[in-house]
Amino acid sequence: MKALSALAFSTAWSISLSSIATIQPVFAALDNEPNNSFNTRQFLPSSTTTVNGQLESGDVDFFGFSNLDTGSLFTADINSKTIDPLLGLLDDSGNIQAINDNESDNSVLSLLTGKVPASGSLNFAVSGLRDINLIGDHLESGSYRLSLNTFNLPKLSTNPTILNGGFETGNFSGWTTLGETSIETKTFGSNPTEGNYQAFLSTGNKTFSGSIIEEFLGLEAGSLDNLGKSLEPLPDGQATQGSAIQQIFTGKAGDVLTFDWNFLSNEELFPSVNDFAFVSIGSLSKLADVLSPTVISSTTDFFKETGFNTFSFKIPTTGIYSLGIGVTDWRDSGTDSGLLIDNVKIVSVPESNYGLSILGFGVLSLILRLKSKQQNKVKSISVRR
Repeated sequence: MKALSALAFSTAWSISLSSIATIQPVFAALDNEPNNSFNTRQFLPSSTTTVNGQLESGDVDFFGFSNLDTGSLFTADINSKTIDPLLGLLDDSGNIQAINDNESDNSVLSLLTGKVPASGSLNFAVSGLRDINLIGDHLESGSYRLSLNTFNLPKLSTNPTILNGGFETGNFSGWTTLGETSIETKTFGSNPTEGNYQAFLSTGNKTFSGSIIEEFLGLEAGSLDNLGKSLEPLPDGQATQGSAIQQIFTGKAGDVLTFDWNFLSNEELFPSVNDFAFVSIGSLSKLADVLSPTVISSTTDFFKETGFNTFSFKIPTTGIYSLGIGVTDWRDSGTDSGLLIDNVKIVSVPESNYGLSILGFGVLSLILRLKSKQQNKVKSISVRR
């Protein structure tokens, strides 16, 4: 997602559309003029989720959606075959909260994500390329469709162990996803490390802020920002937007959790835009970042990647654990990064083998002690002679 405004929308949310429940019924409305200012914005019926509009050079269309469920999440996006649109979000006083021009590196369409405020209203403005002040400073002309989806986060459940760790179901069964996530094959340009499928997370398209990732994964507020600041020498950075997956499972003491990962990015080697991938289980830690020395040219659509590496974590005590894996933009949101994940598994030492190992060690120790006593006895007899 390419953000052209320095304004931060701290309540930005997004979620994989495969796992959301749309709250409102689908209803389309037509763009009615005059609606070219915030004060003359077109107020839409509460059942409206789609607006079909026509944008002219120098024009800005303003829309108001009302009677939405407070606290629900939303995605708002524009689809058009004739214009390069820009989408703005405004508060109930007309102040710009967020601006989006291109939703990802490979798309000129616009998208915004967020959380419905206490007023239950959302205000959007549709304009053309680079009109970041929403004053009609553009030459675009053509039709578009503005779509709004509202939904709730999925409920988390605890699995008896890691499920679908290789993603061989072809979907995210067993996992909870937030943001831009997909299942990929070798046609992505990077072969899975086992089986035919692998998971992919992106910082482009339907992504969400670092603070929301933290809440989703049960992390302390500001922890992603603190991790990012530890990776680059410049102060005041921020995890701007990204995606994550999570699975809650029961682990046994001594078990080892492992998974394979490959970090990819289109970012240049600048400390100020040091996108990074991370894992949270027990604590939060970095998998890789743009400045990692292992970054090489990529065989995918990304410019560079680390290649697959393996993360491992030994479970200290028996109990319930939350595994979170994600990727985030750092400081800006103008260039995409991604993360491939595969072969998530738990390696256990069977109790029977463990018991046999202990028994074998005990028998060996006994034999060695008896042999030592026997040797001492022989030495004692030799001395008497």
